[in-house]
Amino acid sequence: MKFKLTDTRKQISDIEIINDLRTVANNLAKQSLKMRDYCKANGAKYNYQTAKKRFGNWKMVLQKAKLATEKSIHGVEFGESSIKEELLIKDMISVSKKVNNPKLTITEYEKHGKFGVVTITKRFGRWNKAKLLANLEVGRNYNTTVEDYMRNVLALWTHYGRQPKYAEVVKPFSNLHISSYENKFGTWKKALEAFIEYINNEDDVTVEEDRKPELVPINNLNSKKRNPKKTLKAKRTPRNINLRLRFTILKRDNFSCKKCGCSPAKNPKVVLHVDHIIPWSKGGETVIDNLETLCQDCNLGKSNVL
Repeated sequence: MKFKLTDTRKQISDIEIINDLRTVANNLAKQSLKMRDYCKANGAKYNYQTAKKRFGNWKMVLQKAKLATEKSIHGVEFGESSIKEELLIKDMISVSKKVNNPKLTITEYEKHGKFGVVTITKRFGRWNKAKLLANLEVGRNYNTTVEDYMRNVLALWTHYGRQPKYAEVVKPFSNLHISSYENKFGTWKKALEAFIEYINNEDDVTVEEDRKPELVPINNLNSKKRNPKKTLKAKRTPRNINLRLRFTILKRDNFSCKKCGCSPAKNPKVVLHVDHIIPWSKGGETVIDNLETLCQDCNLGKSNVL
């Protein structure tokens, strides 16, 4: 079963983005918008990156929406590449002092900073590198694997019950920041393309961790009576359900419990499991026809019955 990405650009028209920009400007009683103003907190439906990608740059966004260009006190628009590195570093130091945390976090800077984490990580390559240049302490060095990135995309896809959008890569539903994906893959779209490619790759073989290797039998030539040939047992599928198969089952079942119909998209507290219909311990195999999506409550109830 092969999966394809949904082209989200076809779902949002130019006029919808323009009207949303104008609505946010009206909410703020302003004739213009900075990128940092165009956010959900101010009533935005979409994301400033969505608008920029659609129209080219923030100046063009404002022109399309017939809004005035607003300059910062430094003469450049917040978030644009023309901002000097010194200003970015200075602002990071300022926010660090404001929150009284020498290990300034991404969440803290997003809340109090002028420019945005994406701007900083694009300029310096990594968030931790920017912190070092600002003489701030590096709290953690992240050694995120491709599997971690893919697993996080699956968690988001499961939560929303559909292909997750750029603006939805946020806590508490995402363990990774959107800037991490942009640093790793270039753009969020490329990250999603990498996920689909990862899911569609059928060449990967999952090895069951708890399976012990068996010794090859040696014929005992000195024995007077040779043992009759033993019937070889067919190899079983691994008990572990890998990420690719998990996504296939969740998507097939519309990211909803097969027993009660609940889903994280309707209730964020719902936790979904992919489980064997015939238990693996009782001979059931890890194949599509023997797997189903159950919420945590139904799965535990099933275990109690068994």
